[in-house]
Amino acid sequence: MSRFEDASPFDDASKAADVAVVGAGIVGLTNALQLAKRGLRVVLLDNVQAQRRSYKVGESFLVFTSAFLRTVGGLDGFISKESFIKLGVWFTSGAEHRDDFRGTTEWAVNADPHPPHYLYDLATDKKWFRCMFLDMQIVRPEAEDVMRAPVSAHPNITFLDFARVREVDIAGADRSGEPHRLVWQEGGVQARSGSTFARWVIDCSGRRRLLARKFGHDAERSERDDDFQTAVWGQFKDVTDESFADCWNHLRKGGDVTRRDLYTVHLWGEGYWIWVIRLSQDRISVGATFDQRTPPPGANPREQFWNLIRRYPVLNKVIGEDTLLEFRTFRNAQHWTDTFASERRYAMVGDAGSIIDAYYSQGVALALVTSWHLANVIQRDVHDGRLDRPYIARINRATRQDWHMLRNMVREKYTSAVEDPRFFLLSHILDMAVFWSMGSTRARLTHWLVATEGDTTRETPALRRARTRLESRLFYSRAPHGAFLTPERVQRLQRRLQRGLGERARWRQENGVHPPTVTSLLSVTAPVPQMWKLPFARRSGHVDVSGRDLVQPAELRPPGTATLYDRLPVSANTRLNWVLKLRPVALMGLFAAGYVWDAADTAMRRLRRRGRATDLLNADVRDREAR
Repeated sequence: MSRFEDASPFDDASKAADVAVVGAGIVGLTNALQLAKRGLRVVLLDNVQAQRRSYKVGESFLVFTSAFLRTVGGLDGFISKESFIKLGVWFTSGAEHRDDFRGTTEWAVNADPHPPHYLYDLATDKKWFRCMFLDMQIVRPEAEDVMRAPVSAHPNITFLDFARVREVDIAGADRSGEPHRLVWQEGGVQARSGSTFARWVIDCSGRRRLLARKFGHDAERSERDDDFQTAVWGQFKDVTDESFADCWNHLRKGGDVTRRDLYTVHLWGEGYWIWVIRLSQDRISVGATFDQRTPPPGANPREQFWNLIRRYPVLNKVIGEDTLLEFRTFRNAQHWTDTFASERRYAMVGDAGSIIDAYYSQGVALALVTSWHLANVIQRDVHDGRLDRPYIARINRATRQDWHMLRNMVREKYTSAVEDPRFFLLSHILDMAVFWSMGSTRARLTHWLVATEGDTTRETPALRRARTRLESRLFYSRAPHGAFLTPERVQRLQRRLQRGLGERARWRQENGVHPPTVTSLLSVTAPVPQMWKLPFARRSGHVDVSGRDLVQPAELRPPGTATLYDRLPVSANTRLNWVLKLRPVALMGLFAAGYVWDAADTAMRRLRRRGRATDLLNADVRDREAR
């Protein structure tokens, strides 16, 4: 319940808040805390009291989420103690109608320095290490419950947890000095209504998209150039380690076993993919996203969901109707905005702005990055009286391209190309190169967040300079390795590369060319796949191109496996720094080599086929002439 039973203090525009945040989900709560920690007066509006309790999808951390929630969100203890430990991400193609994972193509990235682990023991700043490397899978409702306590207690936040916003009146350009007005109504029989005034409004209302729809920022209406995806999912109970058969175990090169179910699992088929996310309290989130052009059979979304699940016998004993806690669907899973921050002092983050696909779990991650940028703009405007228009333009330009880059990552994968092993490998390598290109930028952001907890009064001069650099570089489309290109050119180049991979894969499928299936298991310390094996692999066979650990000390390796490099007198921390700095360059270089080889190999096959076709045609002509 709000500390303010009577909202009348906000009925007077002269008592306007600095920022009104609409929506008290995980993104809205983080925004409220982040802004309040910077000394801004925040009013948070959401009719939490009347909302039906939902299990939600279950959140898998990736890239930026952990750092923001552990620091700004105050969830470090909750995440460490109450969440499901995630070993990484696992992607599989070709598992349809199979009782195990043999004969499939698999790409996985292990991120498992969870304690007890030698790297965690060696870390000088344990919280930085947790924020940077220890990804988890959280239950959203419980995390939001924990966050509401500090939100309600913060002296700079007024939490109107009974107020559903009905209308937002944004002051026009001719009223730039006036606050915005938000009209809200309380739920219940004797409903109250009122108005709240604020200099800034941030829309975190999710799929209601109050501001995007009001001002025509729902850009997917005019820019749509393919069909949308539908998402269907359920959360299930009573899922333990024993629910997963032995086929879920994967034997690694070194002889040790890792379990697929401890990763965020992605099962791909033509036109769809399935996620499997284990959660705490013996719960699991299983869902699917499919192309509306090729929907699975079924009279309704629930039937379509089970139709897809039944294609995978490996899931037979994991979930069932009898353990279903909640089922949900989004008819159109993706949408995007053309504006994230407006000079008229309003903004949209989270699903209120853009969401492309649940693949790579980037919804919350990018929302929190955008929120951090917005906090810089708003703090400067309120405290310094300076509206940073160039920064606003940069946020809109780069963030929009970031979302289109995420869209590029999945578009070709929804086609039949996803069943081509070579495409599956190279497409994911390109994706990972994009993410890892942010490694040094992400490390600097994590240092800033851990040192300040989001409170800029804790900044040292060095941290202030770091924040200034991050304001320019904390975007996928402005990563250091592509800084010489505009965000639009980075996005278009990535799209062209993915399209080229997809076109060649589909040609191979149409012409009966079957590359060998592939296994590639990388990790934080083994980030480079052994791509040199691909040209020498036997056709229709299998090749393992998993990376070799470049950090583990010689004394921790199996007997007889240490090399001269492993015995160099260099600490594990120094080796880890080398890997973090060099892996994006190495991965992009390997992708470039693989892309060129794929193009050359496919071109040669095309020429041979044309030559054979010409020979057959000439032979036919000679036969006719002979007759």
